[in-house]
Amino acid sequence: MTNVGEFDWFWAEFDKFLSQKQLKQTQQRKLIIDYFLQANRHIDADELHEIVKGKGHNIGLATIYRTLNLLKDSGLVEQRTFAEGRSVFEVSNPNSHHDHLICQDCGKIFEFENEKIEEIQLKIAEQLNFSLTDHRLELFGKCQRKDCTYRNKV
Repeated sequence: MTNVGEFDWFWAEFDKFLSQKQLKQTQQRKLIIDYFLQANRHIDADELHEIVKGKGHNIGLATIYRTLNLLKDSGLVEQRTFAEGRSVFEVSNPNSHHDHLICQDCGKIFEFENEKIEEIQLKIAEQLNFSLTDHRLELFGKCQRKDCTYRNKV
């Protein structure tokens, strides 16, 4: 389903997590996770449930939530709340970092990377004698896309 090798690191870490927690890998879990990884974007539980259901699988929303929470507990997935209290999930790849621009009208999330911003953050932490363990940058505004759902309503 997902590209061979692309998420090998993810599956290896998840298997290790399951083993440590003495949990089994189930077919439903594998299926849900595979569709989550295929989506390759910020996705909420309802959207993931619709995808799984649309592919003909009879998996309940509660199972989707349990699987996403298990992934979050493993540290492989981050849960974020950007707009209107809607929680979305994304893969937390230890080898990459990105920040977010979030449209307050349509909810679209734009990911970006900027080395200068990263350098400035590290420099500020160093100047303040602060040891960073993690960080995130989320910028909110209004996108100017012609297909912004809000812009099309006015």
